[in-house]
Amino acid sequence: MTQDDILSKIQAEFPKIEKAAVQVKDYLTVKLASKDDLIPMAAWLKKEGFDYLEMATAVDYLGPVNMKGYIRQPNFNAFLPGGAKIEVESAAAAGYPYRPVIEFVWSVVSRTDRARVFLKLEVPRDAASAPSLVGLFKSADWQERENFDLLGVRYEGHPNLLKILTPDFLQGHPLRKDYVHVKDRYDE
Repeated sequence: MTQDDILSKIQAEFPKIEKAAVQVKDYLTVKLASKDDLIPMAAWLKKEGFDYLEMATAVDYLGPVNMKGYIRQPNFNAFLPGGAKIEVESAAAAGYPYRPVIEFVWSVVSRTDRARVFLKLEVPRDAASAPSLVGLFKSADWQERENFDLLGVRYEGHPNLLKILTPDFLQGHPLRKDYVHVKDRYDE
């Protein structure tokens, strides 16, 4: 089954769904019109043989990383003669379309057809949430918890949405572009 075949089947079932302007590599990538489309679309894809959720992630498009609070002095490194030196400062990429949105990305795979479809959904940063896919795909559980922990996005209906990677004393969400690191007992 080709990408065009899959896309035409998707659009026959979900007329509002369109091919995303920016594709993930050369895989079929579709843009969801709203978060209400996610569960019906994922359930339909699963029924059509896309039975494996390979990835659930999110991207913050606010702007360049805020370097405030990060250690930026050269670090001692025994494997380099002069130690490790910071070579890159965070800077805005000229002409990049930064915007105040979080983009959710899911990759569902049909192992029998060897096909992959990426689903994308943009939501405003201040209320970044999407429905949980744990009810359809068990592999969504920890991936959604990682996104919650690192980006502060919420998954509606997730049975156990708790931090999974960062310690409880860490304030904020480290993958948010406006995250400011607050020094803790592990900083020197």
